[in-house]
Amino acid sequence: MMLVFLLASAGGWHFETLRDPLGQPVYVASVAPDAARPFVHLKYSCGGIVGVELQFNLGEMQYAEPDFSRAAPAFENVRFAFPEGNYDTTAKRAPITDGIATYEIKGSEAAFVASLLKDSDNVVVSRKNVSFSFPLSGARFAIDEVLSACPFKYRE
Repeated sequence: MMLVFLLASAGGWHFETLRDPLGQPVYVASVAPDAARPFVHLKYSCGGIVGVELQFNLGEMQYAEPDFSRAAPAFENVRFAFPEGNYDTTAKRAPITDGIATYEIKGSEAAFVASLLKDSDNVVVSRKNVSFSFPLSGARFAIDEVLSACPFKYRE
């Protein structure tokens, strides 16, 4: 994707407009809190061929031969642990173009989780035995920018 517009916000969260391979805009709110490992991220996006999705990478870097015997990646249990309580859902491994060990949640479920991210101070995302704590300072601003620009509307 090509960077078109960047608007920084406090706490590491930022909003940017990218372009998908067809040139359509994709609006993105994201944070990558570990400068030594920029692939560790939490990202909410909307637009283009991507649609509405929430992606996360918890720092797992692994290489495996592709398994072409499976039609699609399996859903895996994921926990979003907020100081206010936990939210359990499922996610699938994202296509390789989005990074090794990156997982995604799509559609209205992604929009719902994004709405939870706006109303807390931090979140620990866990999948199997791996977890990472993400700051949420500035998330409300960045996610609201995505929601404002998003051509797909979901109720919060």
